[in-house]
Amino acid sequence: MSPGSEGRVSSPPPGARRPPRPRRARRSSLVWAAGIPVVAIGLAVLAFVPLLRGGGTGAEGMLVGQVAPLISADDLTGRKWTLADGRGRLVWVNFWATSCEPCRTEMPAMQRLAEAYGDRLLILGLDWGEERSSVVGFARRYAIGYPILLDPTLANFYRWARGSGLQGAGASARTTSEPFIAVWMLHSK
Repeated sequence: MSPGSEGRVSSPPPGARRPPRPRRARRSSLVWAAGIPVVAIGLAVLAFVPLLRGGGTGAEGMLVGQVAPLISADDLTGRKWTLADGRGRLVWVNFWATSCEPCRTEMPAMQRLAEAYGDRLLILGLDWGEERSSVVGFARRYAIGYPILLDPTLANFYRWARGSGLQGAGASARTTSEPFIAVWMLHSK
């Protein structure tokens, strides 16, 4: 050893072959290289399974094609609304509550749709039996301008719930210009 080289590893002379990498390290690298794409593909499949399944649970389509149940409720100004008020337009009935987290996201988006397609779309937001003051505060806070209907006795809700799988706030139905349900969907609170 040359003076001052203690503890240093000398590099191989130029042109000399490097020692082979241990087999275990190569195998580990191959496992990682193959494993990462497999995991990525698995996650992608899991993400798309709900889209590929379509409805699946049956709750989404139980009322599709049937005559829409009656709705008769007053809005926040006292005007009475029915499905007939949407004649000639697509009517979107949305059962909601101030405590429904998804409603806080979807209702402002629905407001933008009501503004953009008001001549072809009527959205009726049917509150789920809450106090008028809470509903008014919610509509103001989220700048909801489409008709918000009060259902203090839940009479409208129960008419729609019979045989539909509807169990609480957080459901929407769209009817065509004829009072037949075209789309029915539920989401959890």
